[in-house]
Amino acid sequence: MNGQMYQICSIVAAARRALKKRSSICYIPANYENSSQFLCLTRNGAAPYTAPHVSQWYEHLKEQNLTDIQLYCPTSVRDRGLLGFSNTTQASMVCFFKGDRVTYFISDWKFDSKDRKWNVIYTEHPWNDPPQAWPRFENNTQSFRSVLHDIQDLALRLGFENFANIFYQAGTILDGSKEYPGEAYGLVLPPLPEYNLRVFEAASRADVFGAMGSWNDSPPWMAHKKGLEQEYETLSAELLRNIRLGLLYAINEW
Repeated sequence: MNGQMYQICSIVAAARRALKKRSSICYIPANYENSSQFLCLTRNGAAPYTAPHVSQWYEHLKEQNLTDIQLYCPTSVRDRGLLGFSNTTQASMVCFFKGDRVTYFISDWKFDSKDRKWNVIYTEHPWNDPPQAWPRFENNTQSFRSVLHDIQDLALRLGFENFANIFYQAGTILDGSKEYPGEAYGLVLPPLPEYNLRVFEAASRADVFGAMGSWNDSPPWMAHKKGLEQEYETLSAELLRNIRLGLLYAINEW
């Protein structure tokens, strides 16, 4: 999974857990993160408040009477090839406060060539005209499992056994396997209920959209060569859709 998506999911999950338990937030950054700062809105036109780390950011939100926080992200993108670059996830953290006030945070990632790590700045924006009714995110496990099966078959027909294995592994995680990719990469798993964590980790494993060497690289060329270009496009779009729907369910619905 894209590291930026992993971070925003983990922060939202940690904040939701802290809210539910009425405790301080517990977030352990990944080894590729250098700093994470938060530029927060203030009342009465005062200068923005800068929280230097996740813990202080969460305490500031509590002082602003935070009642809930959710992950939002689109389920489709214009160009999947751009997902291999930074700042392309289009994900946001949506914050709900007492008095029907709603804001959202968007991140900006910049690579520090000296430290060889990423500096992240989240900026808060007002949501001045939020929807009257907020969406509920349904469990999409059945459709997710189906597209994983179909795209695994396509990968084999295209001659990409490595991707077929990835899609197979994602399916086994949905079915209960606890060989989580996050742990394999040394990441701290987001604090989610067991079932939600399975959906999250399956989505993480199935996320093969990147740059060189990804599902966006050689497979579309081979699909075109074999006359399977339309099937590749259809299944790839459906895979991304189910990955994003899985994340929205896993992070928000518990």
